[in-house]
Amino acid sequence: MANQAVGRPTALAGTLGEMIGEFFGTMVLILFGDGVVATVFLYGNIGGTNSGPSPFAVEWIVIILGWGLAVMLGIYVAGAISGAHINPAVTLALAATGRHPWGKVLPYWGAQVLGAFVAAAILYFVYQGALVHALSLEHFSIGQIAQPLTNNGSSGYGWIFYTFPKEFVGLFGAFGTEFLGTALLVGLILVIVDARNQPVQSNLNPLIIGLLIVAIGASFGLNTGYAINPARDFGPRLWIAIVSGGASLSADNYYFWIPIVAPLAGGTVGALIYDYTIGKVLAAKALMKSGTAETKGEAVREPSVE
Repeated sequence: MANQAVGRPTALAGTLGEMIGEFFGTMVLILFGDGVVATVFLYGNIGGTNSGPSPFAVEWIVIILGWGLAVMLGIYVAGAISGAHINPAVTLALAATGRHPWGKVLPYWGAQVLGAFVAAAILYFVYQGALVHALSLEHFSIGQIAQPLTNNGSSGYGWIFYTFPKEFVGLFGAFGTEFLGTALLVGLILVIVDARNQPVQSNLNPLIIGLLIVAIGASFGLNTGYAINPARDFGPRLWIAIVSGGASLSADNYYFWIPIVAPLAGGTVGALIYDYTIGKVLAAKALMKSGTAETKGEAVREPSVE
């Protein structure tokens, strides 16, 4: 009888592989997300000097659609590997509600922030010429990219990489916007992926969650630029801190902590509200999983027919 050796699972089958998934999922998210911001604001006059801006070139709808597609693509990258959190607030919320091991929270966070950091570095070099050109029109050098908005409307272009509040929003408004946006994000993700409710099948979860991002951006985005993801803001901000001598960390009166703390708190509250309201109702009604849907990680899948 031939020997049948059972191979040991490699490290890629465990936390290391999940970290790789989170790294690349978050990197793709930022490449497309910050990429659309760069395209819109560095090339707002792409119609030509004399003809003015092209249609929709500087419209908010382009930003929110770009971020929605970016989230969708990031989830497709990492969904089957790690559940595609690609957001420290999602990871914390899932851990706080027993859906994710606490021991994997810090590794996931590290991978997410590193993915966002690397994506920002790539975009910085890809758009180097456009950034230098745009900054020169404001009489700034590339090292002054994190300059805040001035009274005459000039500013650096660091906000292409990270978020900032409108000057009239205030601390409470900014914190509240990020808290509420992330609470809605996480709570509604749980609604979407709960197989006892009305689950999205045929692997369309990423698309629907991308549309959720569009909805949040349309309703709550302009106050702060809707980070709703600590890695999305902090990773790129760290890269710009390197090229700006730390100026991005002190920008907007040290605003950097708001898109970290508010999403972490808001995401956890959103998950808890779901568990103790809609989740309790679904459990009380003793609803079974819908159809043949099977929940794996955060993806709802239909098993293949052999």
